[in-house]
Amino acid sequence: MPYLIAAVVVLAVLCLLNLLLTFGIVRKLRAGQGNTYAGDDPGLMIPNGSVMPEFEAETIDGETISGDTLRDALIGFVSPHCSACKEQLPNFVEIAGNHRARGRTVVAFVHGDAEDARKMIEPLRGVASHVVIEDAEDGPTEKAFKVAGYPVFGIVDGAGTLTASNIKPKELPDPAPIPVG
Repeated sequence: MPYLIAAVVVLAVLCLLNLLLTFGIVRKLRAGQGNTYAGDDPGLMIPNGSVMPEFEAETIDGETISGDTLRDALIGFVSPHCSACKEQLPNFVEIAGNHRARGRTVVAFVHGDAEDARKMIEPLRGVASHVVIEDAEDGPTEKAFKVAGYPVFGIVDGAGTLTASNIKPKELPDPAPIPVG
């Protein structure tokens, strides 16, 4: 009988330890999860507060754009091979429409060959001021912006400084209209 009581006590202590460890792990996972989609500066491109880098890229309409083009702008980097990009594209299109209505520039950078990118470009045509397809791995805009993952979206102020970035365009701050005059 004493062996049975000892076994039950040891088992109860082990169960309590297991329960405490499980609570600790869950708490750590929840704390880490909050940082994954924290919003500002997801670390997938140049940090917030950075001045627009020097670059030149050709749009699908044959125009050449540079860092100066990105003043008072909403920018987005997406890829047709990215499921999160496909998920966030309708949100980007909606936000882009709001930015265009306020007089801001919208530039979409699509990473992938023209054939793959065509499906992503269609919804962007009506709302993006400029659409750039970057076919090459480590292309000029990806190098300039130090893009480390997709999707990533950002807001650039009138001075050409990245003021906010996020993996979810709806979580970007809504900027005021550009003053006229």
